[in-house]
Amino acid sequence: MKTDTHLFKSIEVAGGMRHKSSIPDAMPEIGFRLNELFKPPLLSGHRIQPLINGDQIFSSMLQAIAEAQQEICFETFIYSSGEIAQQFATALIDAGERGVKIFVLLDWWGAKDIDVDLIEHMHNAGVSIRFFNPLRWWQLHRMNYRTHRKILVVDRKLAFTGGVGIAKEWQGNARSPDEWYDIHYRIMGPIVRNIREAFRELWSEVLQEPLLCPDDDTPPARHSTDTVAAQVLSSSPRGGSELIYQLFRYALDTATDSVQITTAYFVPDQDMISAIISAVERGVKVEVMVPGPHIDSQIVRYSSKASWGKLLSAGVRILIYQPTMLHAKTTIIDNDWTILGSANFDNRSFSLNDEIILNVCSEEFTATHRKIFIENCEHCQLFSYEDWRRRGLISRLKEVLSDFLRPHL
Repeated sequence: MKTDTHLFKSIEVAGGMRHKSSIPDAMPEIGFRLNELFKPPLLSGHRIQPLINGDQIFSSMLQAIAEAQQEICFETFIYSSGEIAQQFATALIDAGERGVKIFVLLDWWGAKDIDVDLIEHMHNAGVSIRFFNPLRWWQLHRMNYRTHRKILVVDRKLAFTGGVGIAKEWQGNARSPDEWYDIHYRIMGPIVRNIREAFRELWSEVLQEPLLCPDDDTPPARHSTDTVAAQVLSSSPRGGSELIYQLFRYALDTATDSVQITTAYFVPDQDMISAIISAVERGVKVEVMVPGPHIDSQIVRYSSKASWGKLLSAGVRILIYQPTMLHAKTTIIDNDWTILGSANFDNRSFSLNDEIILNVCSEEFTATHRKIFIENCEHCQLFSYEDWRRRGLISRLKEVLSDFLRPHL
């Protein structure tokens, strides 16, 4: 995948071009540049709380559903069977029975293991539940397209997004290989409206039916004491599929100090590899944290490793997370910009999936995530260029074969 990086480099953000109505004067310069390059605009006045691992994530989401009074919009890729799936279904059923309007959009492939009884019970409680891109013989050419987004919006005031799915793998606190490590986010502020709009657009576009609740032109209240500015970007193979790719390229092309990538699947194409190496050559410290022995896709692991030689020899630090499956997706750029959401660092997220991500501009928020990254480094093994050279013949063969599938990973 290619993108016109000259477009980004040629834009000059003059004082008169800045949207001062939405961005405070104290905003870092990156905020003004993102506001010019990507829409909808960056808005200030947010409270964004990182939730680490299932114990924190699920309790906060379930509480929000239990307190809902008017509307719930819920979209996810993985929705399986089991205890946590039952808990969410019960919470949604209870909300539906007390009159809350509920819209649930599940990816057909990701939710293929859902208990059919849960679907029936939710439907009987008035929950509007739909599946994205179900298997149909006349649409086989679209089967590789999935919604990978994780969205929960409650009463248009509170939103959640990040990497977590509704399945047993995410329960707990990453205490063993059976409990995955992930980060999700609880969000209050103006962009809640943008997150709901992203849900509404996909629901209306794919299902050809509107949400029953009318749109509200009044955005959620700004938190005057919170200076966090944020921007919502959503992408789709049906339009704007390169948006997230362009964002990561822009981050690499403009970073001046450091880039710290945490991702479940790291499968960069040649252009992205070149951008990473160029960043290192101009003095940027680039670190990539990926899953180690516990990963749910061996093909991704081997395809990823095929490109590590160039990166390691250029000076990129690759950190292998050891305790369990690392499923978090965050990128920290310099001291004031964090990218978070559902997208991995691979072609599937860049061009095949529906994804949603947030640009967050805040020195304090970025410092919090750098602290999380440093803490996670204690659970990682540093992978060196010599380690890469010493891998065996069988591993090299698997890398070659897996790399043929790189465009689909």
